Amino acid sequence: MSLVNRALGTSEFSFTEEPGIFTWELATDKVYADSALANLFGLDPEETLTGLPVIRYLDRIHPDDKPSVAKAISESVITGNPYRCDYRVFDRSGQIVTVAALGRCFRDEAGNPSQYAGIVFPTNDHGEQDELSAHCNAALKIARSSGLRTTADALEAIIRELAKPMPSDVAQVH
Repeated sequence: MSLVNRALGTSEFSFTEEPGIFTWELATDKVYADSALANLFGLDPEETLTGLPVIRYLDRIHPDDKPSVAKAISESVITGNPYRCDYRVFDRSGQIVTVAALGRCFRDEAGNPSQYAGIVFPTNDHGEQDELSAHCNAALKIARSSGLRTTADALEAIIRELAKPMPSDVAQVH
């Protein structure tokens, strides 16, 4: 287990590329980020170093993931609890990249939210799809042994679809 994984207390994380680090100054709505985060989100590294509004980052999140990400960040700002979220972003080349984000909102002396800092790293984890395939294969064996031909045919079709590259693996922004 890597030092980072031990520090996080889990072995589920795996940095496949350099993680991006950011700080969001809530009063000015400026997110300051390094070049790794800029590359993940398809933004100009010079602009991210000098600060961009958070909306510029949110605009790079896959539309299906935006509501849950926005809700999780908002809850973290309100409660002060740590934030952990998996979602998809469009990188510089327009490819969809699956990322994991960890963050926390910090408060000023009066207890008001003031800074939000975190790390985002690419995961491109297909674990859920692999798990679904395994369950479908197990169900297929049961269907075949029980003589449920229609169910077996349907499961075979699902397994074939799961074996194909996911659209998010090749989707591009136009």
